[in-house]
Amino acid sequence: MKSIPNFPEFTRVDFSLLKEVELALEAFPPAVSSITSGNIFCYRDETDLKATRVYGNIVFLGFYKGVHFFTQPIGENSPEETAFTCLKHLKETTGSGRLNYIPKKMADILKMDKRFVAFQDRNSFDYVYAVSELAGLPGEKFHDKKNLVNQFRKKYSHEYKPLDKNFIAQCLDIEEEWCRLRKCREDVSAAAESICIYELLKHFDELRLFGGVLVIDGKIQAFTILQRMNADTAVTHIEKANTEFKGIYQAINNYAAMNELKPYAFVNREEDLGHAGLRKAKLSYNPIRLEEKYHIELA
Repeated sequence: MKSIPNFPEFTRVDFSLLKEVELALEAFPPAVSSITSGNIFCYRDETDLKATRVYGNIVFLGFYKGVHFFTQPIGENSPEETAFTCLKHLKETTGSGRLNYIPKKMADILKMDKRFVAFQDRNSFDYVYAVSELAGLPGEKFHDKKNLVNQFRKKYSHEYKPLDKNFIAQCLDIEEEWCRLRKCREDVSAAAESICIYELLKHFDELRLFGGVLVIDGKIQAFTILQRMNADTAVTHIEKANTEFKGIYQAINNYAAMNELKPYAFVNREEDLGHAGLRKAKLSYNPIRLEEKYHIELA
């Protein structure tokens, strides 16, 4: 059985490595969404991910939109030397590169070492919310959201159900239909997301995902894909809905918080990627904090 080799050897990321990665993530739970197994494995081909171990830590080497990068190490052994080894490798092999999406705690450690420079990346900050607030939509700050949810419930005969293997095929068909209508294959980011959705749904059980669907007139019109991040936080990897039904996005969000997310105090709804509309939408749900991320380069 394939396993992750020690640096400077690499192996391409595929599902034969999932158990090894999951064991590492259980020992060192992620603080940011970028290093969850869902994101690692669903974007593995789009980013040409390869895995290695540096000082015992798992790191992934990738390439996306012209940038060579290493991910945040999974593990806490010799963080400065791990970072330096990765960045030195990039400089020697590609001439440039960086550590991507490094959480603030690790970035603060590396910033104290004069070999590195850290760049805050606002576009990749994760939005973290209180599950109790998304479930209850309390007070004036959630007034508009609650109105939309109530309008949806009154206007449309619908049923909310947990997402399980019985709905996978239909969700795949719906995503393919939505992708075709929106010509998502013509946009690099949209195409990558569509492939990610396909991977998450096809490997739903392997990745230990969960979620919910909204059914209207016998057809799924919204679904959300979730995953445990750590003891008190889940992550929303995907939330898709048919906007012909007014309030459906607010409804699937609310139903998932009331049902699937009950065991968790917080939900991480990932980043906005610098899209103005997405940023406005994520801020409108009143995050309790933003998880900062940084890029690290050699000084």
